[in-house]
Amino acid sequence: MAGVVGGAFLSSVILVIREKVNSKNFRNYFHKRLGRKLEITLNSINEVLDDAETKQYQNLDVKNWLDGLKHELAEVDQLLDVIAIDAQQKGKIERFISGYINRFESRIKVLLKRLNVLAEQKNRLGLQDTTRAAGNDGVVSSSFFYESVMYGRELENQEIIDCLLSDSGSDNQVPIISIVGPIGMGKTTLAQVVYNNHLVMEVFELKAWVHVSESFDLVSLTQSILRSIHSSAADSEDLEILQHQLQQRLTGKRYLLVLDDVWNKNGNMWEHLLLLFSRQSSGSRIIVTTRDKEVASIIGSTQLLDLKQLEKSDCWNLFVKHAFGGRDVFEYPCLESIGKKIVE
Repeated sequence: MAGVVGGAFLSSVILVIREKVNSKNFRNYFHKRLGRKLEITLNSINEVLDDAETKQYQNLDVKNWLDGLKHELAEVDQLLDVIAIDAQQKGKIERFISGYINRFESRIKVLLKRLNVLAEQKNRLGLQDTTRAAGNDGVVSSSFFYESVMYGRELENQEIIDCLLSDSGSDNQVPIISIVGPIGMGKTTLAQVVYNNHLVMEVFELKAWVHVSESFDLVSLTQSILRSIHSSAADSEDLEILQHQLQQRLTGKRYLLVLDDVWNKNGNMWEHLLLLFSRQSSGSRIIVTTRDKEVASIIGSTQLLDLKQLEKSDCWNLFVKHAFGGRDVFEYPCLESIGKKIVE
């Protein structure tokens, strides 16, 4: 398995393996302690995959570690498929009487031992858990867009851009466009694409992007907006001073504000904040991304985009881009079959 395969793909493979380990087929063959040991080892490895993916380009030992991990995960996944097929062909009593239980158990223990060796090597390689310092889902978003291609959201992208570039709207109320959908639907990615569109960049004099944490207050949110507009601002802890500074920055400007990953349902707080954006706001826009339609309603959205599941072909193309890093998927027939299971 030469070449580089993304850590996101290996994390997905681990997720599939964990689901199989928790299936009835696995529980019928093995004691639950064996399954628990396998899960603990997989979790330990999964924690450092992002760091390993970054470091493999500078450290050959890390790349070799990832190559070895790819091989062992493929072996585990294949064995679990064999067990599932055997379970379908035999009844519980037949499985117990036959020698298949011991054969499968010895093979799974060998693979667990190899995975444990890999897990023990992560400290020697300097691999760290990069997920703990982040926000709600281990990710804090930014306005910077890393993708060169967006899959399956072309219509929504154009709809938002049309709204941003239109002259419709009130001088007393800035239009709010809410992008709503469950985790993983591409809300933030869509907002990033729009935010960095060349036409949008030409039209708006001021742009600000703020990732809204699950727990925040008016002071911290106002500070974040000010910092996004002007990095040297927002030193004060006084809300009145911060609001005055923000109002000064916005007056007479056509601005675009993105509030990403909003959870808070405090209507009074949102009303108090949005008052700042209701004066002389001609041509300005606010984009909100949230998982909850109730949040979109409380904020007073003037337009709501409810993102649906991508088409299967778009899901596969997106998966291939992240998992295989631009390499030919046909070079990895075993991993390709696992990937298709994940997408389905």
